Amino acid sequence: MPEGQTYRTVTADELATMWPRATLVDVRTREEHATAHVPGSLNIPLDELPFRLADLPNNTIHVLCGSGKRSSQAARILTDRGYQTVNVAGGITEWYRAGHPVTYQPIPENPSRQQPSHTPARQRRLLHKLFHRKTT
Repeated sequence: MPEGQTYRTVTADELATMWPRATLVDVRTREEHATAHVPGSLNIPLDELPFRLADLPNNTIHVLCGSGKRSSQAARILTDRGYQTVNVAGGITEWYRAGHPVTYQPIPENPSRQQPSHTPARQRRLLHKLFHRKTT
């Protein structure tokens, strides 16, 4: 993109009209993505994005996070490097609230005590934090 141009922003409902054909990059942490994510999304955490540009396809990239803050940073990074980028306003929180599909990490029925994992209570807290954060 020429200098000074910015990325576009779409709502979760607008993304849904293009999904699953749209390339969707989730810039949340691996743990956040594993807990809940949009099916088919590619997880590249924001702090890894500048080093993983080779993992990106050469088409329009829709970027999403939990609420829109990290994805707007990612959109700026990608736009500055010449990618056609679209930020998803409200992130997965708005995607979920609008009733669009989300894949959740299955909770093991009998987790091993030696194996670190999310307990059901911890997973509920993570999901509650993810989907009930206040927007500013």
